[in-house]
Amino acid sequence: MSFKRSLFLLLALLPVAGLADEAVLTELLARIRQTDQSFFRYEETRILELASSPWHGQGYMLSGPDGSIVKLQLQPARVIMAIAEQRMYYWDPQQNQRHSAALGSAGPAGEQITVFRSILQGRTEELQTSYDLVAEKQGKRWTLRMTPKPELSNDEIPAIEISGDEEDKQRRILIRQADGESTEYRMQKASAAQQQEYSFQHLLLEAIGE
Repeated sequence: MSFKRSLFLLLALLPVAGLADEAVLTELLARIRQTDQSFFRYEETRILELASSPWHGQGYMLSGPDGSIVKLQLQPARVIMAIAEQRMYYWDPQQNQRHSAALGSAGPAGEQITVFRSILQGRTEELQTSYDLVAEKQGKRWTLRMTPKPELSNDEIPAIEISGDEEDKQRRILIRQADGESTEYRMQKASAAQQQEYSFQHLLLEAIGE
């Protein structure tokens, strides 16, 4: 999987909400909009076109209210991917591979960063320029389905389904690419001990190379 696609996939882990009804949408965004750092433990499954079996990974996902993200993959190998300000970073210490790229040069991946940051910051008018939203809420569970607008369906924009609970302790993200490949994240809010083990700033600096 390419560096840009891997970085795009981690973006799906930003806090998100959306409902078709404008009043409920406003209420829900105000309630779950990220105002502090979030920290999740995740399990990832990828279905790849040329792979005979699914790929599995696990690790931790940290994100900040400014749109910064750090994905610390621990299995099958330790890798750090990050988004900070207007740049993307990748560091694989086992392979001694380090990459960085400006968001403006990332093509579709950079456009998707804008989409997810719009979700994070509650700018729904920007989100709706690329996606049609369908949302459901049953009890304490909610689901948001994001379908690329028909005129953008051939622009390599994936369909996304995100679900969670009102307490934001669990989340599931399913990303379906136009070519049939998919990635699923199952996430659980990290414990206090897990959160103390890893520093957002330290991991970000490691990804950057400082």
